[in-house]
Amino acid sequence: MISTTSNANDSTNTVLVPVDDLQVGAICRTPIEDEMGRLLLGTGTRITNEVIDGLRERGIEELTVNAEEADVLSNRGKSGAAKAKPKSTREKDASHAPGRDPTKWIKGVPLKDALVNRHHEPIDLTRRRTLQGHVKMARSKFEEIRLALTERKMQTVEALSDLSGAFASAMVDDHDQTIGEVVACNTEMSLTDRSVKLGVLGMAIGTELDLDGPSVLEIGMAGLLHDIGLYSMDPAYSVPGRGAFSEEETWEYRKHPVISANSLREVSDIPHSVLLAIEQVHEQYNGEGYPFGLEGKRIHIYARILNVCDTYLRLTLGTGFRKALVPHDALGFILHQARYGSFDPQVIHALLRTKSLFPLGSRVELANGKWADVIRRPVEGYACPVLQLSDGERFDMQENPNEVVQPTCDPQRNQGRLSIDAMKNIRWNPADELFFDEE
Repeated sequence: MISTTSNANDSTNTVLVPVDDLQVGAICRTPIEDEMGRLLLGTGTRITNEVIDGLRERGIEELTVNAEEADVLSNRGKSGAAKAKPKSTREKDASHAPGRDPTKWIKGVPLKDALVNRHHEPIDLTRRRTLQGHVKMARSKFEEIRLALTERKMQTVEALSDLSGAFASAMVDDHDQTIGEVVACNTEMSLTDRSVKLGVLGMAIGTELDLDGPSVLEIGMAGLLHDIGLYSMDPAYSVPGRGAFSEEETWEYRKHPVISANSLREVSDIPHSVLLAIEQVHEQYNGEGYPFGLEGKRIHIYARILNVCDTYLRLTLGTGFRKALVPHDALGFILHQARYGSFDPQVIHALLRTKSLFPLGSRVELANGKWADVIRRPVEGYACPVLQLSDGERFDMQENPNEVVQPTCDPQRNQGRLSIDAMKNIRWNPADELFFDEE
């Protein structure tokens, strides 16, 4: 049964479509949100039995959709008795809709509740182009910020706040594709690209920890801005994957978190929590970090999250004296190092749930010699992700649990492996550079 109503603030008619009436195979042409503006189904979502079950599990009985799209999504059309759409006690505020005004996402509501379930969907090429556009925009905005810092005319970071919201909106619409494509390691990585990866991965972990929308956006902003002070230092310090520093250079380099925070203190639209996170990103949970040697819960939660993300990105980025670790080995190495208390245990668990043992965007090899890319996290556990084979075929490890999979080096990314013995025997302080002999 479909009932028609008119939006008093918009000339567009909307109708209520019962979830039970959704047509399997239909495709959403426009985003569908709930009364609070939280995204339920994104543009291009294909209606499947799993999508319908997911809506039911969230207690959603009806969807408010554009009248022109109702016949496409419903298997009953507009026949049947109509019922009036119940009026909300508060009008739906467009500012609550992800992607419209992300800075006003609802406080106290875990962003995780808004994630669209796309586990059974393939990679969307349109979404890929959108994400690439966001990264390109970030490069442009960072150049503007660099010039503003140089000329001491830094007044606002609104553009980066909007950018953080854009990536968060993409993550809500498709968590796995956003993380897999944005955070994936590159052969070369500028300071801007690395900051984008850090911010996006940090937002994903914050979401996994059940933080609300505004908090997740602040993590993204902190990740984007955390190394901003490097723009006013020796250019050699701002090259990710650079060679080892001398003792004097290390001393100078470790000043950059304070320099970054200080350069932003006069900017009115930066929350205090973001400044704290920027200053504390390189503090370690066991007190062995810098610049102040803080430990445990004295370190802001945003910084504890971003510290783990920073470690992961450093391991998956090659340097002048070592190859990049394949993502699987980087994650395994972090798990081994966690026994020394370097990281917040809750953040480590969230990283594992976010990336899985075979991280999103990484490459694996099957027992038959075929290679595949990891495109979706496991529904349960950590070891059975969804793969996309080299011929484009989808392969769900959950349905093939006995298939042997092992991580493999991507020849285009200068990657290396780290043995289990090496992971166990190396004692590493993430505040320092890592040296090891690759296999």
